[in-house]
Amino acid sequence: MIVGLTGGVATGKSTVRQTLANNAGLEVFDADACVHRLFENEASVATVISRELGESYLRADGKPDREALRGLVFRDPVARRKLEAILHPLVRAEWSARLDECWTEGIHFLADIPLLYETGAEDLFAAVVVVACSTTTQLDRLRARGIDADTAQAMLASQLPIGQKVSRAAFVIWNDGSLGALGRQVELVANQLFHD
Repeated sequence: MIVGLTGGVATGKSTVRQTLANNAGLEVFDADACVHRLFENEASVATVISRELGESYLRADGKPDREALRGLVFRDPVARRKLEAILHPLVRAEWSARLDECWTEGIHFLADIPLLYETGAEDLFAAVVVVACSTTTQLDRLRARGIDADTAQAMLASQLPIGQKVSRAAFVIWNDGSLGALGRQVELVANQLFHD
């Protein structure tokens, strides 16, 4: 089974991804971790970011400055589109290649892609699981991470509204409650997707 996992920022996708991976024993791709690897290991990415957005968005070691970029892209939609144009094709190439390998080998595959719907990738998956919660919970979680209210609001505004993601999903995991409640939902979804 080839499954996409998505949702809004601070809805709990990482927790669901890890729980599904542990529960179902499947191959997992994490788009955020892929971006981190690109920033740390691909000098060409830093070169393009410097050219398109400016040298001030690189750290002293010449690698992209994630914090500075986050501050930029959530206040400047043009800059966000430029950064997405740099990163999205590279991330998509990586998960698409692994998806094809898993399909050929008959391995269950889960790709955690925060902007799955925004990038038009849903048709490549047999099912999409959306992790959702209330906007209030998202904002509370972002504030707990030290993100100021304006940036948190901008982060939410930059993504497709969670209600639209929910309406397009094959499965929805609602994460406003306890970890126990979340775990039970993940188990139910895993049984339907990977243990039928």
